[in-house]
Amino acid sequence: MPFGASTHMDQQIFTDGIGRISVIGGIVRLDLVTYSATQLDARGQPQPVLTHRIVMGTDAFLRSSEKILQVVRQLTGPQPPRVAASQPAPPRPQIAAPAPEQPKPAAPPPKAPFP
Repeated sequence: MPFGASTHMDQQIFTDGIGRISVIGGIVRLDLVTYSATQLDARGQPQPVLTHRIVMGTDAFLRSSEKILQVVRQLTGPQPPRVAASQPAPPRPQIAAPAPEQPKPAAPPPKAPFP
């Protein structure tokens, strides 16, 4: 039966991520983890706990990684343009202030009358 032809799926597996990937004897092992609701690390953050392991040959792993990269490119590719309202307003033109008036040179002090 071709992939995806069945309408019945036996099981779904939830994971918070891949904890470790190891290659031993030409076999790739992906350790899937979920965050514990009861086990905390030194900072008080939930600890990742190994819940499942995916085991596959290196050829299957390489094909799978290409599929993953295709989705990564879709997720990180060009984003649609944002709505104009969410963009910051263009800067307002600056109106030059009039130059300050230069002080006039002080007049020489009046001469004292001669006696």
